[in-house]
Amino acid sequence: MAVYRFRVSFEDNEDIYREIEIKSAQTFEDFHNTIVQSINFDNVHDASFFSSDYLWRKGDEITLKPANNDSSKHRNTEVATRLMNKCKMASLIEDPHQKFVYVYDPKASWTFLVELLKIVPDDIKITYPICAKTVGEAPKQYKTSNIAPVISDEDEFDDDDEPHGDDEAYVNAHSDDEVAVLEGEEGEDELAGETEEENADEDDEFGGDHEDQTEGLHDED
Repeated sequence: MAVYRFRVSFEDNEDIYREIEIKSAQTFEDFHNTIVQSINFDNVHDASFFSSDYLWRKGDEITLKPANNDSSKHRNTEVATRLMNKCKMASLIEDPHQKFVYVYDPKASWTFLVELLKIVPDDIKITYPICAKTVGEAPKQYKTSNIAPVISDEDEFDDDDEPHGDDEAYVNAHSDDEVAVLEGEEGEDELAGETEEENADEDDEFGGDHEDQTEGLHDED
């Protein structure tokens, strides 16, 4: 039995590709399953093959699932549609370099260029289909979204934690040692102020008596 060797490359980066061998009597569903496995994608989404010309223009569709109201809106109703599990590979190989466009997950629109490289003899030691060659690392199927930075409790202030008034601001602005020193200096300033007031009172008292005594001396003269 004839074995087809296809090259399956990413449309966006043809340097990343897989060479897959599949028997002519196997189905497009077998081909689909092997492609998805070879690039480490899951197998939970819809997919389609499209026959193609040398310019990669899409023709008839070979779909994984029967068309429904939602999926039919995204499909070209002017071309014939077949099911993968009922369509053998040999039925659509019409050219030595036959081309297909393969689309996996229509919403994400992962698109691959599929080209027949050669027809090789069947090897009884190999279980087909098989990925015979891997070149390049496939991109991640799902792109992670940006995650907003997490703000810890220490970075936030509750209304009760915000400093209110000069006393709290004073305490928050200085260490315990600095507070003790500053309080000591404030105490000294207060004592100095009290001493100056006492001296001023004494000067007033003594100054008044001195003037009275001087006036008495002048009167005696």
